[in-house]
Amino acid sequence: MSADRPERAEATAVVPALVRDYRRLLRLFPFAYRRAHGAEMLGHLLDAAAPGQSRPARGDVVDLLRAAAREWALAPLGSTAPERRAGTGLLCVALPALLAVPAVRAGGHAASLVSQDGAPPLLSTVPMVVAWAIWALGVVALLTGAGRAGRTLVAAAAVVAALTVGALLAIGQAHAAFLETGWAVGLAAHALVVVEHARCRASEHDRRLAAITAAGMALAVVAYVLATVADAGHLGLPWWSSVASTTWSTEALVAPLMVLGLAATLWARTRQAVPLMAGVLTGIVLGGSQFFWSGSVDPSTVDLGNVLGLLALSLGAACSARWVVNRIGELAEVRARLRLDAEQAVGPGTGVVGGP
Repeated sequence: MSADRPERAEATAVVPALVRDYRRLLRLFPFAYRRAHGAEMLGHLLDAAAPGQSRPARGDVVDLLRAAAREWALAPLGSTAPERRAGTGLLCVALPALLAVPAVRAGGHAASLVSQDGAPPLLSTVPMVVAWAIWALGVVALLTGAGRAGRTLVAAAAVVAALTVGALLAIGQAHAAFLETGWAVGLAAHALVVVEHARCRASEHDRRLAAITAAGMALAVVAYVLATVADAGHLGLPWWSSVASTTWSTEALVAPLMVLGLAATLWARTRQAVPLMAGVLTGIVLGGSQFFWSGSVDPSTVDLGNVLGLLALSLGAACSARWVVNRIGELAEVRARLRLDAEQAVGPGTGVVGGP
């Protein structure tokens, strides 16, 4: 009996090189996810390894690389299922309300061009109209309970938007690509949210959430029309046009958006949605703010670098906000742990206020 133990220990011993390689692969995951699940993942990988195995299996490497890419894409939504569930619940309402305004504007512009004789080509005047049309169909499908079709259409709209921005850059319309990049980021974010929301939730269709989303979209469109119709009428422009109004310009919305974001960060129920919204709003605001608030720049000087810079700033805003949200969450966990330890140390019913 005792003679078999060394043989079993040798057969089940883990090769140090295998542990090292698996740890290197796990470093590809975001830090927050690695901290929450790294030890568990390493244990499962080592338990599944064959006796004497010295290198990770090719299938494990492919699976880890795919999982790491997925986690980086989902990093703005959080590193755990509860965080992502909380974030996607609010974003499923906030993002459609935000994107409904440009979709309606593009639809109104396209309808006016179709009704005119001798109007310029639709795609050259409203380049994102196809993406917005597909997105609108996807949202309608989601609101009516056709979840799989809705998610497919929303994802297709994000792909079409990205291709549209690339096509505009390819034909030398970098200025138009720059203006549409923020909305393309918003469409991509919404596609990410609806896919992850379906994975996190047990029920396929939430009628209450669908009703709130539809109401939010309607209120956003009505608020936009009421806020700009006076300026549009004064300038003799249609309601869907981009009105040059100093009162409702994108720059004027920066301060209230920052205040709203800070307030949402402090509230636990809305905190997880802040990073992705920060990235989307950064792309939208900077994309429509005359080249980072420098109106003296000639639009003809815009190139690929401006578009890539806008994408980098949008991603940086999301990552920075996620870091802040994670630190706030850690502080909340520490306070809760200290409070629990204090209660356990005192014990139930032993709170003595005064002396003997």
